[in-house]
Amino acid sequence: MQRLYDFLRRHPTWVDSFWAVVLFGITGVSISSVNGAPDQHGSLAEAVPISFVLSLVVALRRRMPEKMLVLAAAMGLLQLILDVQVLAADFAMLVIIYTVAADGARWASRFALVGGLFAAPVSQLRWPELHSSTAGNVLIAVFQTVPFVLAWVLGDSIRTRRAYLAQLEERAARLEREREAQSKVAVAAERARIARELHDVVAHNVSVMVVQADGAAYVLDTAPDQAKKALETISSTGRQALAEMRRLLGVLRTGEHQEGGEYVPQPDVEQLDDLIEQCRSSGLPVDFKVEGTPGRCPAVWS
Repeated sequence: MQRLYDFLRRHPTWVDSFWAVVLFGITGVSISSVNGAPDQHGSLAEAVPISFVLSLVVALRRRMPEKMLVLAAAMGLLQLILDVQVLAADFAMLVIIYTVAADGARWASRFALVGGLFAAPVSQLRWPELHSSTAGNVLIAVFQTVPFVLAWVLGDSIRTRRAYLAQLEERAARLEREREAQSKVAVAAERARIARELHDVVAHNVSVMVVQADGAAYVLDTAPDQAKKALETISSTGRQALAEMRRLLGVLRTGEHQEGGEYVPQPDVEQLDDLIEQCRSSGLPVDFKVEGTPGRCPAVWS
């Protein structure tokens, strides 16, 4: 059942063709008497071709709505000229008005509305009710105009709803593009921050290594043990810097933080005592003095 439904959705012309055949059959029955003689609709030679063309309008309404609207209007004029009164196939005019209002061009939609407003009054002028007064004929024309107006209003409301949904989809797509753009900006900002952090890490650790190397050279002859400690400090600092650089470069390459990775806080002024202690342990005389009350230092300065 689902396959049949999907097939019919992909081939709407087949559905329209089926209803066109049904409409043509109903019209054929209505314009013929039991014995095959024509009734008040006019001769069969005139009514049958008009009914066939109007049924064709239903079959092809979605493929070429504007052309089918013009064809239906032409059949209506032909009925007036040939004195073929209202047929069951004229229901195709309601169908094509709805279709054009929903899917056709704007000019065709306006043309369909105007044609629908004039169809019933013109029909009453051409074939007035003989046993009804003028006011009665006017009232009948008004009642007959209502279906045409309703068909157009329904089609136009569907067009409006589709346009509204398309606008919502376009807005959602635009918001998605903006979100992706903001994400890219955020990623770029994060990578810039990581690059700055990498610079700080390298500068800090290289400074420590230079100081320790100078200290080792200074005490190499007089205090080999202190020189050895300085070299060990250089080695550990270098490994720490290398690990931190690998982590930061990995983040720059992938754009994502590695789960479970080791994170070392970025050095700041709070690690100044450790840096001084490392220098002193290598034998270098270091004087450090703090004056005043320490305050909070902005991250960009530390």
